[in-house]
Amino acid sequence: MARTVRPNLPMRLDGARNVRDLGGYPTKYGTNTALGQFLRADNPSKLSADDLQRLYDYGVRLQIDFRSDSETEKAPSCLKGYKNVEFTNPQMLDDIHSADGSKEVRVTGTLGEMYCDFLDNKKGVYLRVLRDVLRHMDDCVFFNCTAGKDRTGTFAMILLKLAGVSDEDVVTDYKITGDNIWPDMKVLVEQAKAAGHDIDLDLVQSNPKHMEKALAHLKAEYGTIEHWLSIVGLSDAEINTLRDKVLGRF
Repeated sequence: MARTVRPNLPMRLDGARNVRDLGGYPTKYGTNTALGQFLRADNPSKLSADDLQRLYDYGVRLQIDFRSDSETEKAPSCLKGYKNVEFTNPQMLDDIHSADGSKEVRVTGTLGEMYCDFLDNKKGVYLRVLRDVLRHMDDCVFFNCTAGKDRTGTFAMILLKLAGVSDEDVVTDYKITGDNIWPDMKVLVEQAKAAGHDIDLDLVQSNPKHMEKALAHLKAEYGTIEHWLSIVGLSDAEINTLRDKVLGRF
């Protein structure tokens, strides 16, 4: 019988559709990824007061916001400045999610090629991000972009592969985002169309082929996630500690 793994359902929040715990995935170590360590998320600009309190009670003390300056200026994170939650803003690219047509969407090649580019050319960004995570071993880390799909999806892949999650389950975790955010994306596509702009639907969906390409690139170019992390600049001790956090074994 084929094994079926279902990603966690999104948290029931007033102001976000795709906030999901990375816990619960089986790993090669014989355990599952731990709940309460990482939340992958979409746009945090509409979180209600109740949402913020729920996230805080869940243990969130670090937000990693991968959005660009233009995105955060247009839609500031509600978690920024909330109680003692640390806010960081490591930027991966500019203006990718300008789906209303007000700005040029700067995507060259496919989404899968963009994820490969992140792995190859954003190592310094990831080094800072992962060392921020290492300072919050006892806390839940909330990481997001705008849709919670591309920048967020690539970082989720890194964490899940470090924990020994299968490629199949990483792709499953990625794919569900497209379903979760489609109601919002559909509105943006329709608005852009009404304004005379055409949007490639592939940019607002999460086709498994894109994450599969990133995973294949990781294996072909770096062999293992541990080797990639060592090239990023992490020590063996740091890599092991990060793995322990994803697995909840510390």
